[in-house]
Amino acid sequence: MALNGINMALAFTGQEAVWQRVYRQLGLGQDDVDRHFTGPAFLAWLRMGNVRGWAGPLSAAWHAGQRVLQHRVLARMRELGIIAVLPAFAGHVPRGFASLFPNSTTTPLQKWNRFPDEYCCPLLLDPTDPVFHRVGTLFMKELIAEFGTDHIYNSDTFNEMRPADGRPEYLAQVGKAVYESLVDVDPDAVWMIQNWLFVHDAPFWTDSRAKALLTSVPQGRMLVLDLMAELKPQYLRLDSYYGQPFIWCMLHNFGGTLGLYGAVNNVNRNPYEARALAGSTMVGTGLTMEGTGQNYAVYDFANELAWRALPANLTRWFSGYARRRYGAYHPSADESWQLLKVPTGERVHVQRDVEKPRKIHSSAAPQPAAQAPGERVRQPGRPVRPPRPVRPHAAPGPGPGGAREYSTVWYRVEAVRDAWRLLLAAAPLRAAPGADNYRYDLVDLSRQGLQLAAAALYKQAVRAYNKRQRAQLREASAQMMRLFSDLDRVLSSEGRFMLGPWLRAARQRAATELEEAVFEWNARNQLTLWGPRGEIRDYAAKQWAGLVGGYYRPRWQRFLRALAEALDAGVALNQTAVTHDVFVNVEEPFTLDRTRFPHEPSGDPFEICQELYDRWSPLITTKAVVGQRQGHRRRPRPSPRPPAVNVNPATTAATEPAVVTLP
Repeated sequence: MALNGINMALAFTGQEAVWQRVYRQLGLGQDDVDRHFTGPAFLAWLRMGNVRGWAGPLSAAWHAGQRVLQHRVLARMRELGIIAVLPAFAGHVPRGFASLFPNSTTTPLQKWNRFPDEYCCPLLLDPTDPVFHRVGTLFMKELIAEFGTDHIYNSDTFNEMRPADGRPEYLAQVGKAVYESLVDVDPDAVWMIQNWLFVHDAPFWTDSRAKALLTSVPQGRMLVLDLMAELKPQYLRLDSYYGQPFIWCMLHNFGGTLGLYGAVNNVNRNPYEARALAGSTMVGTGLTMEGTGQNYAVYDFANELAWRALPANLTRWFSGYARRRYGAYHPSADESWQLLKVPTGERVHVQRDVEKPRKIHSSAAPQPAAQAPGERVRQPGRPVRPPRPVRPHAAPGPGPGGAREYSTVWYRVEAVRDAWRLLLAAAPLRAAPGADNYRYDLVDLSRQGLQLAAAALYKQAVRAYNKRQRAQLREASAQMMRLFSDLDRVLSSEGRFMLGPWLRAARQRAATELEEAVFEWNARNQLTLWGPRGEIRDYAAKQWAGLVGGYYRPRWQRFLRALAEALDAGVALNQTAVTHDVFVNVEEPFTLDRTRFPHEPSGDPFEICQELYDRWSPLITTKAVVGQRQGHRRRPRPSPRPPAVNVNPATTAATEPAVVTLP
């Protein structure tokens, strides 16, 4: 981080140990505390008031370990000159507060993403209530006594939660109360707030309401993170946050999912335009991704923003990036990256959902936006929700009972296939100083290509289903199963695409055998069901060896078998029954399983990637993957077919700011 010029970052580790002390000092029982804290995999959403208690509680050993870790993190950050942003009280409290302070004003927070009452809706202690100030200042005193301070604190009361009172004067009182709970303990305090509330619930946060909150504290004492400025900037709509300094941030990633994508053109242009605006209060650039370990080119590029006075020449930049990344130059590698970059102005979208290749909702990209193939983007002013893997299902088609036979993408599918071929042609890089990076990128690009091939096979299966062609459906299904096995094999050849290390790391944090089982369950559930019954399932999906072969493949196998059985019997596909069958026999058992997965790679990645390119690349064409172009489809003639029922997609999950760079 320091070598990339990052001089400010969140430091949230260990705060639950402080909250444990605060809650007990206030008189809350340990049972109430235990029912409030989530498990380690879901703490970010506990801290923002979205969930409570799920996959918890937290042990004394966990608190002790996190406290020690936070001291080590802070010591290193301060040694390197990185400002540590500490948490502050936002008003979210355990349910037990209602009986502990019966005369205070508390209200249950809104239900978030269909979580049951047992795990949702902690209480919101009204910031204008005197008890809020008592709790907030007590937490601040305990926090600073334990960890010291660099005088910047993050607090987000309404992250994906709508205020019960929309009057501007009330929202101004809320802002003033939060700020006073900071400065009454630390007179030099600066309140950091993320702008996600303005993005997530724009209809509520009108200009007058946003202005009331933002101007409730003195100018310069609030620091706003424009969280997704590469696609959904708010500094224009909110007039540079009415004078409060803000940081232009690239969010880029939800859930740590994999896929080649990034709005590099926007990142290359918009920060300079934001800084040059009349009256601009922009003071830095930042990264607010939900997960790392993917799309290294995008983050490498974004980290250069603080050092550049003008936008980069992207052709030269990607050429230099390939040379730096591999420690040597090879023309085929250079050409491969140029294909992935995409010329300015082209629309691009690589479908990432091999867990559920599906129809991507039609939506145009904004003016020059995405470069490396990937995440869908929308026109400014429209909701931005990146594609998420969803359970296998047949998307309804326009005909009665028909399933849709096409996908919508905004890039030339063949560019991904050709980039894969060119990177394979750069085989001499296997002996270069950056051979590890070459191996990783080759597996990553192979993973992306196989996803497209899976989408082509899914299209074949849907067409066979619609035309009641039993043999063709069986053949497409068998090919999909073979592709999943091949995908699992190539991912097994590179350690950074394996489930085993993830689960082993979770187990290693445990102090007892019981805690080891609980921590592994946390790690498995976050990747898969993300909740007791899949409330936002697959939100943090990964194409990892072990997860592909042991989870996604069995889900698809059961779905395709049910589709064929319904066709053979001449009855309607019972999507509800299939959904239940997959949950009971695949999804929930996987989260509870204790099978150990390999944590060391196996096989030669180059040889495997070459073999799989030869086998599957013929499927990677626009015609095979996308089907009939939007606007040029023939409406199928109505005919009696087994109906296919869609499954509701997951909704946007909470976003927590990560790192920022100030000049």
